[in-house]
Amino acid sequence: MAGLTPERQRVLAAFAERIGHRFSKVALLERALTHSSYAHEDRDGTRDNEPLEFLGDAVLGFLVADHLHRRDPDQSEGHKSRLKAHLVSAACLARRAESLGLPDALVLGRGEERSGGRGKEGLWADSYEAVVAAVYLDGGIEAARRFVEAGIEEELGDGCQPPARDAKSALQELLQGRGEALPDYVVVSEEGPSHRRRFRVHCRYGGGMLAEGEGYSKKGAQQSAARKALAILQGSGPTNRERR
Repeated sequence: MAGLTPERQRVLAAFAERIGHRFSKVALLERALTHSSYAHEDRDGTRDNEPLEFLGDAVLGFLVADHLHRRDPDQSEGHKSRLKAHLVSAACLARRAESLGLPDALVLGRGEERSGGRGKEGLWADSYEAVVAAVYLDGGIEAARRFVEAGIEEELGDGCQPPARDAKSALQELLQGRGEALPDYVVVSEEGPSHRRRFRVHCRYGGGMLAEGEGYSKKGAQQSAARKALAILQGSGPTNRERR
């Protein structure tokens, strides 16, 4: 980790722990999390993650296709193609990136930071692909397989139906359609060190707490709470009374 500040070393170590891979070449992970905007502004020869995105896209596509085939060899090609397209979509990759706290670990240029780049889901998805490539180059195809399959496990549940892209928007639309007030999201706790902060958020509705969510960013925790609230209001999740 030569050349990295102690704080950056802690950020990378925490992120590597979350993705479940111990890097022998930490420089690969640092490059995977370095956006081109930073490399273009920097003068010390810093390399960005765009070449890794190209490789990661190919590795990810192969591993998802391989997993779907081994999971159900006799399923129709059309079904597996549609499911693969969902699993490698930018929206799906962005969700996985956010759940890992990837947005907070990114290195962005000053201009990109000022323009809100850290909140761009497309950027998260591209960087996730770069991380797949970094894991592959550092640990080989089996290490990449473990990382990718752990990430899609939740997506493949519940009959393999693609989840809603934006739970907060879906919840808002549901309540507006019923002519009801919109929910509030309240951060009730922040735990952990600065490089691995975990947020707990309450989704409040109708004068009480409807659902609780957690994540490595406030937005991620809000989306988690909204997904649970949607399940409750649509009759597929536990009520507050049942949870107690």
